[in-house]
Amino acid sequence: MITVQLLKSYCLPFILYAAEAVSLSSTNCRVLEHCINRALCRIFGPCDNMDCLRSCIRLDYVKVLSERKYTIFIDGMIGDARYFNLLLVHVSHIT
Repeated sequence: MITVQLLKSYCLPFILYAAEAVSLSSTNCRVLEHCINRALCRIFGPCDNMDCLRSCIRLDYVKVLSERKYTIFIDGMIGDARYFNLLLVHVSHIT
């Protein structure tokens, strides 16, 4: 479990670096998922049900993690008056 904690606290930040600033394509998500799954296979050995393993160690999928980081990033921008106008421009550009 120490190795899993190292994976979560040390490796995932590198893997998900700047994920809140860019939108990950499905191909990018698959590549990052493969990287994480390979690490889990090295830790636990071959596993038939990777979904169950990830659920047991509470490791979400890349898409969920990147969406969570994006939400935290946007919430931080909303809370900071200096970036609020920039956020309004960004939102109006999307819609």
